[in-house]
Amino acid sequence: MEKRQLNKEEWAKTELARMAAKLFSPVGKNPYFRGEKAIRNFMELVRSLSEFSEKEAQWVASWIDYLGDRKTATEISQAPTRFREIITARFNELRAYAP
Repeated sequence: MEKRQLNKEEWAKTELARMAAKLFSPVGKNPYFRGEKAIRNFMELVRSLSEFSEKEAQWVASWIDYLGDRKTATEISQAPTRFREIITARFNELRAYAP
């Protein structure tokens, strides 16, 4: 059987789908706890975003990295004042690929 090469667009979609699966349906990963509240996935994080302060940006970045999204974690670490904007943009980019 001949393996077909993915073109750039197909490869990008595949990678986005993989990342969406890691963030929206993390299997075998611990939730991020904020007090008594457990945040289990990216959807729950976005819904709770207004509850987080800028001081918590590094913790959120660490959790996102733990889930497998080093790119977003690095962006947050480099610009913690923009962490809500960065998370929202990544959510909007990946939600169409969420399982």
